[in-house]
Amino acid sequence: MSRIIKTISLDKESDEIASKKKNFSAWVRKQLKEESSLVEYNHITRSIFEQKGICNPSSTPRCGICYPYGKPTTKDIRNYNLGLISPDELKLLTKNHYDGVIPIPKATINDYQPLDPPMSKQKERKYLRRALKYIWSFI
Repeated sequence: MSRIIKTISLDKESDEIASKKKNFSAWVRKQLKEESSLVEYNHITRSIFEQKGICNPSSTPRCGICYPYGKPTTKDIRNYNLGLISPDELKLLTKNHYDGVIPIPKATINDYQPLDPPMSKQKERKYLRRALKYIWSFI
């Protein structure tokens, strides 16, 4: 098996969790394979999709095209099957249900790296003198 290197960004909390994993790369591969078995990125129930314009919400694995945010709740599936809500409403309810499940942390002032302090006038002059001395050596 050839190795393909991918780079990811972690915040401090995620980094602490990742550092506790014995083999982080193997864990990530395992998680990706598990998700792949639960989500299919093509229409699972093609005949239902062609009839209604949306796949069966209760099918397993979940259609990642029709339900990209996650599987709808059983209450929403029941209401959809009874004709109480439209496919667009089902998608919207599913999105709203999963919205905020994985919180996106807001960056605080402490999270930002401070800028380098401004160069003092004395250092600026030192570099200027060196540059002029270097240029003067060629004249």
